[in-house]
Amino acid sequence: GVVYHHHPWYSVVAAAVAAAAAAAEESQLPLSWRLQSIQRFGLRPVPPAWASAVAGGTEEAWKKYYKYRCQTEGIKEEEGGDDNMDKEEQGDDDDDDYDWGDEDYGSKELMEEWKKKLGYMKYEAKDCGWQWTPKFGYLTWDDNEIRSAEYYCHVWSPFAIPHAIALEHRYHRRPRYSTMEFYTVWSYRLVDFEEEDDDDDDDDDEAKKYTELCSNCFEDEAMRASVIQTSNLNMKTVHKLRRFLYGSVNAESKKTTCSDLGFLLLLFGSMGTVDLGEDPKHGWLGYDWSPDEELRKKLFDDKVPEDGDLEEGDPPESIDNYYPSGCSWLRHRVLEITDNLGPIFKHYRHPTIKDAPGYRSPDDEESYDSEG
Repeated sequence: GVVYHHHPWYSVVAAAVAAAAAAAEESQLPLSWRLQSIQRFGLRPVPPAWASAVAGGTEEAWKKYYKYRCQTEGIKEEEGGDDNMDKEEQGDDDDDDYDWGDEDYGSKELMEEWKKKLGYMKYEAKDCGWQWTPKFGYLTWDDNEIRSAEYYCHVWSPFAIPHAIALEHRYHRRPRYSTMEFYTVWSYRLVDFEEEDDDDDDDDDEAKKYTELCSNCFEDEAMRASVIQTSNLNMKTVHKLRRFLYGSVNAESKKTTCSDLGFLLLLFGSMGTVDLGEDPKHGWLGYDWSPDEELRKKLFDDKVPEDGDLEEGDPPESIDNYYPSGCSWLRHRVLEITDNLGPIFKHYRHPTIKDAPGYRSPDDEESYDSEG
Protein backbone atom coordinates (compact mmCIF):
# COMPACT_ATOMS: atom_id res chain seq x y z
CA GLY A 1 0.00 0.00 0.00
CA VAL A 2 0.91 3.67 0.19
CA VAL A 3 3.17 4.12 3.21
CA TYR A 4 4.71 7.37 4.49
CA HIS A 5 6.89 7.92 7.54
CA HIS A 6 8.47 10.71 9.59
CA HIS A 7 11.74 10.96 11.52
CA PRO A 8 12.00 13.44 14.45
CA TRP A 9 15.67 14.23 13.83
CA TYR A 10 14.60 16.56 10.98
CA SER A 11 13.70 19.22 13.53
CA VAL A 12 17.06 18.82 15.27
CA VAL A 13 19.00 19.37 12.06
CA ALA A 14 16.70 22.25 11.05
CA ALA A 15 17.72 23.96 14.27
CA ALA A 16 21.37 23.38 13.42
CA VAL A 17 20.87 24.94 9.97
CA ALA A 18 19.19 27.96 11.54
CA ALA A 19 22.08 28.29 13.99
CA ALA A 20 24.61 28.15 11.13
CA ALA A 21 22.70 30.84 9.27
CA ALA A 22 22.59 33.02 12.36
CA ALA A 23 26.33 32.57 12.86
CA ALA A 24 27.02 33.55 9.24
CA GLU A 25 24.85 36.63 9.62
CA GLU A 26 26.61 37.61 12.82
CA SER A 27 30.02 37.24 11.20
CA GLN A 28 28.75 39.19 8.16
CA LEU A 29 29.92 36.43 5.84
CA PRO A 30 27.67 35.55 2.88
CA LEU A 31 25.76 32.31 3.16
CA SER A 32 26.89 29.52 0.87
CA TRP A 33 24.57 28.71 -2.03
CA ARG A 34 23.95 25.33 -0.41
CA LEU A 35 22.92 26.87 2.90
CA GLN A 36 20.79 29.48 1.14
CA SER A 37 18.99 26.71 -0.76
CA ILE A 38 18.44 24.61 2.35
CA GLN A 39 17.11 27.58 4.28
CA ARG A 40 14.95 29.05 1.56
CA PHE A 41 13.37 25.89 0.17
CA GLY A 42 13.08 23.93 3.39
CA LEU A 43 15.42 21.13 2.35
CA ARG A 44 16.09 18.35 4.81
CA PRO A 45 19.45 16.76 5.53
CA VAL A 46 20.07 13.44 3.81
CA PRO A 47 19.10 10.80 6.40
CA PRO A 48 22.07 9.28 8.28
CA ALA A 49 21.25 5.77 7.04
CA TRP A 50 22.57 6.62 3.56
CA ALA A 51 24.06 10.12 3.82
CA SER A 52 27.64 8.86 3.38
CA ALA A 53 26.78 7.55 -0.10
CA VAL A 54 25.37 10.88 -1.36
CA ALA A 55 27.56 13.67 -2.72
CA GLY A 56 26.88 17.02 -1.08
CA GLY A 57 27.09 19.00 -4.31
CA THR A 58 29.56 21.70 -5.33
CA GLU A 59 28.92 25.38 -4.72
CA GLU A 60 28.57 25.91 -8.46
CA ALA A 61 25.86 23.21 -8.61
CA TRP A 62 24.00 24.77 -5.69
CA LYS A 63 24.22 28.20 -7.31
CA LYS A 64 22.64 26.82 -10.49
CA TYR A 65 20.01 25.00 -8.41
CA TYR A 66 19.08 28.13 -6.47
CA LYS A 67 18.77 30.36 -9.53
CA TYR A 68 16.97 27.70 -11.61
CA ARG A 69 14.45 26.98 -8.86
CA CYS A 70 13.74 30.66 -8.22
CA GLN A 71 13.14 31.14 -11.94
CA THR A 72 10.97 28.00 -12.20
CA GLU A 73 8.84 28.97 -9.22
CA GLY A 74 8.56 32.59 -10.37
CA ILE A 75 10.12 34.12 -7.26
CA LYS A 76 12.82 36.77 -6.94
CA GLU A 77 16.19 35.60 -5.79
CA GLU A 78 16.53 38.34 -3.19
CA GLU A 79 13.07 37.82 -1.65
CA GLY A 80 12.89 36.42 1.84
CA GLY A 81 10.18 34.50 3.60
CA ASP A 82 8.85 31.00 3.08
CA ASP A 83 9.04 30.47 -0.66
CA ASN A 84 8.37 26.77 -0.28
CA MET A 85 4.69 27.36 0.41
CA ASP A 86 2.27 25.66 -1.93
CA LYS A 87 1.60 27.87 -4.92
CA GLU A 88 -2.12 27.48 -4.16
CA GLU A 89 -1.53 30.41 -1.82
CA GLN A 90 0.14 32.55 -4.50
CA GLY A 91 -2.49 32.64 -7.25
CA ASP A 92 -2.98 35.54 -9.62
CA ASP A 93 -6.26 37.26 -8.78
CA ASP A 94 -6.46 39.05 -12.13
CA ASP A 95 -7.38 36.07 -14.29
CA ASP A 96 -10.84 35.22 -12.97
CA ASP A 97 -12.69 36.06 -16.20
CA TYR A 98 -12.44 34.05 -19.39
CA ASP A 99 -14.12 34.03 -22.78
CA TRP A 100 -15.37 30.78 -24.32
CA GLY A 101 -13.00 29.71 -27.05
CA ASP A 102 -9.96 31.33 -25.43
CA GLU A 103 -7.08 28.88 -25.14
CA ASP A 104 -6.58 30.02 -21.54
CA TYR A 105 -10.23 29.42 -20.66
CA GLY A 106 -10.51 27.51 -17.41
CA SER A 107 -6.76 27.30 -16.78
CA LYS A 108 -7.14 28.71 -13.28
CA GLU A 109 -9.97 26.32 -12.41
CA LEU A 110 -8.03 23.41 -13.90
CA MET A 111 -4.93 24.28 -11.89
CA GLU A 112 -7.02 24.53 -8.74
CA GLU A 113 -8.57 21.13 -9.39
CA TRP A 114 -5.16 19.62 -10.10
CA LYS A 115 -3.62 21.02 -6.92
CA LYS A 116 -6.64 20.14 -4.81
CA LYS A 117 -6.58 16.51 -5.89
CA LEU A 118 -2.85 16.14 -5.36
CA GLY A 119 -3.22 18.07 -2.12
CA TYR A 120 -5.14 15.16 -0.58
CA MET A 121 -2.25 12.86 -1.42
CA LYS A 122 0.31 15.41 -0.21
CA TYR A 123 -1.51 15.59 3.12
CA GLU A 124 -1.12 11.85 3.54
CA ALA A 125 2.47 12.19 2.33
CA LYS A 126 3.37 15.31 4.29
CA ASP A 127 6.25 13.55 6.03
CA CYS A 128 7.55 12.47 2.62
CA GLY A 129 8.33 16.11 1.83
CA TRP A 130 7.01 16.07 -1.74
CA GLN A 131 7.98 19.40 -3.31
CA TRP A 132 6.51 20.13 -6.73
CA THR A 133 6.10 23.11 -9.04
CA PRO A 134 3.31 22.61 -11.63
CA LYS A 135 2.43 24.69 -14.67
CA PHE A 136 0.56 24.41 -17.97
CA GLY A 137 1.97 24.60 -21.47
CA TYR A 138 -1.12 25.13 -23.62
CA LEU A 139 -4.79 24.30 -23.18
CA THR A 140 -7.55 24.04 -25.78
CA TRP A 141 -11.14 23.09 -25.09
CA ASP A 142 -14.19 21.43 -26.65
CA ASP A 143 -17.01 23.00 -24.64
CA ASN A 144 -16.16 22.09 -21.04
CA GLU A 145 -13.81 19.21 -21.85
CA ILE A 146 -10.13 19.44 -22.67
CA ARG A 147 -9.11 18.86 -26.28
CA SER A 148 -5.35 19.34 -25.84
CA ALA A 149 -3.17 20.03 -22.82
CA GLU A 150 0.44 20.12 -21.73
CA TYR A 151 1.13 19.54 -18.06
CA TYR A 152 4.62 20.41 -16.81
CA CYS A 153 6.10 19.97 -13.36
CA HIS A 154 9.37 19.96 -11.45
CA VAL A 155 9.69 17.64 -8.47
CA TRP A 156 12.55 18.69 -6.18
CA SER A 157 14.52 16.45 -3.86
CA PRO A 158 13.26 17.10 -0.32
CA PHE A 159 16.81 16.53 0.88
CA ALA A 160 19.94 18.64 0.50
CA ILE A 161 20.69 17.13 -2.92
CA PRO A 162 20.85 19.50 -5.93
CA HIS A 163 18.56 17.33 -8.05
CA ALA A 164 15.11 17.69 -9.60
CA ILE A 165 12.96 15.63 -11.95
CA ALA A 166 11.31 17.57 -14.78
CA LEU A 167 8.01 16.00 -15.81
CA GLU A 168 5.90 16.45 -18.93
CA HIS A 169 2.46 15.08 -19.79
CA ARG A 170 0.94 15.77 -23.20
CA TYR A 171 -2.70 14.98 -23.91
CA HIS A 172 -4.96 15.28 -26.96
CA ARG A 173 -8.44 13.94 -27.67
CA ARG A 174 -10.76 15.12 -30.44
CA PRO A 175 -13.77 12.91 -31.21
CA ARG A 176 -15.65 13.15 -34.48
CA TYR A 177 -18.63 11.27 -35.87
CA SER A 178 -16.83 7.95 -36.47
CA THR A 179 -13.18 8.76 -35.77
CA MET A 180 -11.09 10.11 -32.93
CA GLU A 181 -7.73 11.81 -32.65
CA PHE A 182 -6.15 10.63 -29.40
CA TYR A 183 -2.80 10.42 -27.66
CA THR A 184 -1.53 10.73 -24.10
CA VAL A 185 2.16 10.66 -23.17
CA TRP A 186 4.10 10.94 -19.90
CA SER A 187 7.84 11.77 -19.93
CA TYR A 188 10.61 12.71 -17.52
CA ARG A 189 14.05 14.33 -17.44
CA LEU A 190 16.65 14.12 -14.68
CA VAL A 191 17.96 17.58 -13.79
CA ASP A 192 21.42 17.25 -12.21
CA PHE A 193 22.83 20.71 -11.48
CA GLU A 194 26.38 19.39 -11.54
CA GLU A 195 25.82 18.89 -15.28
CA GLU A 196 23.24 21.52 -16.26
CA ASP A 197 24.40 24.05 -18.85
CA ASP A 198 23.19 27.60 -18.21
CA ASP A 199 23.37 28.41 -21.92
CA ASP A 200 21.27 25.47 -23.10
CA ASP A 201 18.04 27.26 -24.00
CA ASP A 202 17.22 25.51 -27.28
CA ASP A 203 13.70 24.08 -27.07
CA ASP A 204 14.47 21.24 -29.50
CA ASP A 205 17.52 20.16 -27.50
CA GLU A 206 15.48 20.43 -24.30
CA ALA A 207 12.76 18.14 -25.71
CA LYS A 208 15.35 15.53 -26.67
CA LYS A 209 16.43 15.23 -23.04
CA TYR A 210 13.07 13.77 -22.03
CA THR A 211 12.51 10.01 -21.81
CA GLU A 212 9.06 8.59 -22.41
CA LEU A 213 7.68 6.82 -19.37
CA CYS A 214 4.52 5.43 -20.99
CA SER A 215 1.89 6.37 -23.57
CA ASN A 216 -1.32 5.44 -25.35
CA CYS A 217 -2.63 6.54 -28.74
CA PHE A 218 -4.90 5.70 -31.67
CA GLU A 219 -2.74 5.08 -34.72
CA ASP A 220 -5.89 4.36 -36.74
CA GLU A 221 -8.42 7.09 -35.96
CA ALA A 222 -11.31 5.08 -37.44
CA MET A 223 -10.41 1.81 -35.71
CA ARG A 224 -9.72 3.57 -32.38
CA ALA A 225 -7.60 0.74 -30.98
CA SER A 226 -5.40 1.59 -28.00
CA VAL A 227 -1.69 1.33 -28.75
CA ILE A 228 -0.21 1.20 -25.26
CA GLN A 229 3.50 1.53 -24.50
CA THR A 230 4.66 0.72 -20.95
CA SER A 231 8.09 -0.85 -21.48
CA ASN A 232 9.82 2.02 -19.60
CA LEU A 233 7.28 1.99 -16.77
CA ASN A 234 9.02 -0.69 -14.72
CA MET A 235 10.80 -1.09 -11.39
CA LYS A 236 14.18 -0.35 -12.97
CA THR A 237 12.91 3.12 -13.88
CA VAL A 238 11.27 3.57 -10.47
CA HIS A 239 14.56 2.78 -8.74
CA LYS A 240 16.42 5.12 -11.09
CA LEU A 241 14.07 8.00 -10.27
CA ARG A 242 14.02 7.29 -6.54
CA ARG A 243 17.79 7.03 -6.31
CA PHE A 244 18.15 10.32 -8.17
CA LEU A 245 15.60 12.15 -6.02
CA TYR A 246 16.31 10.64 -2.60
CA GLY A 247 19.87 9.36 -2.94
CA SER A 248 18.96 5.75 -2.22
CA VAL A 249 16.50 2.96 -2.95
CA ASN A 250 17.24 0.83 0.11
CA ALA A 251 14.58 -0.30 2.55
CA GLU A 252 15.38 2.48 5.01
CA SER A 253 14.89 5.15 2.33
CA LYS A 254 11.44 3.78 1.56
CA LYS A 255 10.63 3.68 5.25
CA THR A 256 11.75 7.30 5.57
CA THR A 257 9.91 8.57 2.48
CA CYS A 258 7.20 6.44 0.86
CA SER A 259 6.49 3.10 -0.78
CA ASP A 260 7.06 2.51 -4.48
CA LEU A 261 3.31 2.73 -5.06
CA GLY A 262 3.14 5.99 -3.13
CA PHE A 263 6.02 7.37 -5.19
CA LEU A 264 4.32 6.56 -8.51
CA LEU A 265 0.98 7.98 -7.34
CA LEU A 266 2.70 11.25 -6.47
CA LEU A 267 4.77 11.23 -9.66
CA PHE A 268 1.79 10.76 -12.00
CA GLY A 269 -0.31 13.07 -9.85
CA SER A 270 2.31 15.75 -10.39
CA MET A 271 1.68 15.35 -14.13
CA GLY A 272 -2.08 15.85 -13.75
CA THR A 273 -3.07 12.18 -13.64
CA VAL A 274 -3.91 12.09 -9.96
CA ASP A 275 -5.95 8.88 -9.68
CA LEU A 276 -4.32 6.93 -12.56
CA GLY A 277 -7.78 6.75 -14.12
CA GLU A 278 -8.20 10.10 -15.85
CA ASP A 279 -6.81 13.63 -16.07
CA PRO A 280 -8.74 16.65 -14.72
CA LYS A 281 -12.00 17.56 -16.47
CA HIS A 282 -12.64 13.99 -17.66
CA GLY A 283 -9.34 13.63 -19.48
CA TRP A 284 -9.78 10.08 -20.80
CA LEU A 285 -6.67 7.86 -20.90
CA GLY A 286 -7.88 5.21 -23.34
CA TYR A 287 -8.62 1.57 -22.59
CA ASP A 288 -10.49 0.78 -19.37
CA TRP A 289 -11.01 -2.78 -18.16
CA SER A 290 -13.88 -4.08 -16.06
CA PRO A 291 -14.81 -7.61 -14.95
CA ASP A 292 -17.12 -9.46 -17.33
CA GLU A 293 -20.24 -11.26 -16.14
CA GLU A 294 -18.49 -14.57 -15.58
CA LEU A 295 -15.76 -12.97 -13.49
CA ARG A 296 -18.30 -10.87 -11.60
CA LYS A 297 -20.08 -14.04 -10.46
CA LYS A 298 -16.81 -15.69 -9.50
CA LEU A 299 -15.71 -12.70 -7.45
CA PHE A 300 -19.10 -12.62 -5.75
CA ASP A 301 -18.84 -16.32 -4.86
CA ASP A 302 -15.40 -15.62 -3.43
CA LYS A 303 -16.90 -12.75 -1.38
CA VAL A 304 -14.43 -10.21 -2.74
CA PRO A 305 -15.39 -6.61 -1.76
CA GLU A 306 -16.26 -4.31 -4.65
CA ASP A 307 -13.06 -2.31 -4.14
CA GLY A 308 -10.92 -5.43 -3.78
CA ASP A 309 -9.81 -4.51 -0.23
CA LEU A 310 -9.88 -7.83 1.62
CA GLU A 311 -8.84 -6.24 4.92
CA GLU A 312 -11.25 -3.32 5.23
CA GLY A 313 -13.82 -3.79 2.46
CA ASP A 314 -17.28 -5.21 3.05
CA PRO A 315 -18.02 -8.61 1.47
CA PRO A 316 -20.94 -8.52 -1.00
CA GLU A 317 -24.38 -9.66 0.10
CA SER A 318 -26.40 -9.50 -3.13
CA ILE A 319 -25.11 -10.14 -6.62
CA ASP A 320 -27.78 -7.83 -8.05
CA ASN A 321 -26.00 -4.86 -6.45
CA TYR A 322 -22.45 -6.16 -6.84
CA TYR A 323 -20.23 -4.34 -9.34
CA PRO A 324 -16.52 -4.93 -8.66
CA SER A 325 -14.14 -2.15 -9.64
CA GLY A 326 -12.47 -1.93 -13.01
CA CYS A 327 -9.31 0.01 -13.81
CA SER A 328 -7.47 1.90 -16.51
CA TRP A 329 -4.52 0.33 -18.29
CA LEU A 330 -2.27 2.83 -16.49
CA ARG A 331 -3.55 2.00 -13.03
CA HIS A 332 -3.13 -1.70 -13.76
CA ARG A 333 0.48 -1.21 -14.89
CA VAL A 334 1.39 0.77 -11.76
CA LEU A 335 -0.23 -1.79 -9.47
CA GLU A 336 1.35 -4.64 -11.42
CA ILE A 337 4.97 -3.47 -11.17
CA THR A 338 4.58 -2.55 -7.47
CA ASP A 339 2.97 -5.91 -6.66
CA ASN A 340 -0.35 -4.40 -5.55
CA LEU A 341 -2.86 -5.92 -7.98
CA GLY A 342 -5.13 -7.53 -5.42
CA PRO A 343 -7.94 -10.06 -5.99
CA ILE A 344 -9.77 -8.14 -8.77
CA PHE A 345 -7.11 -6.47 -10.88
CA LYS A 346 -5.05 -9.65 -11.12
CA HIS A 347 -7.72 -10.75 -13.64
CA TYR A 348 -7.07 -7.72 -15.86
CA ARG A 349 -7.15 -8.44 -19.59
CA HIS A 350 -5.00 -6.45 -22.00
CA PRO A 351 -6.87 -4.90 -24.94
CA THR A 352 -7.01 -6.60 -28.31
CA ILE A 353 -8.05 -5.30 -31.72
CA LYS A 354 -11.53 -6.71 -31.05
CA ASP A 355 -11.98 -4.19 -28.22
CA ALA A 356 -11.64 -1.27 -30.62
CA PRO A 357 -14.93 0.58 -31.29
CA GLY A 358 -14.20 0.55 -35.02
CA TYR A 359 -13.45 -3.15 -35.24
CA ARG A 360 -15.60 -5.26 -37.58
CA SER A 361 -15.34 -9.02 -37.76
CA PRO A 362 -15.03 -10.74 -41.17
CA ASP A 363 -18.75 -11.56 -40.99
CA ASP A 364 -19.52 -7.90 -40.28
CA GLU A 365 -17.37 -6.83 -43.21
CA GLU A 366 -19.16 -9.27 -45.53
CA SER A 367 -22.55 -8.04 -44.35
CA TYR A 368 -21.46 -4.42 -44.72
CA ASP A 369 -20.19 -5.00 -48.26
CA SER A 370 -23.40 -6.75 -49.34
CA GLU A 371 -25.52 -3.92 -47.95
CA GLY A 372 -23.32 -1.32 -49.63
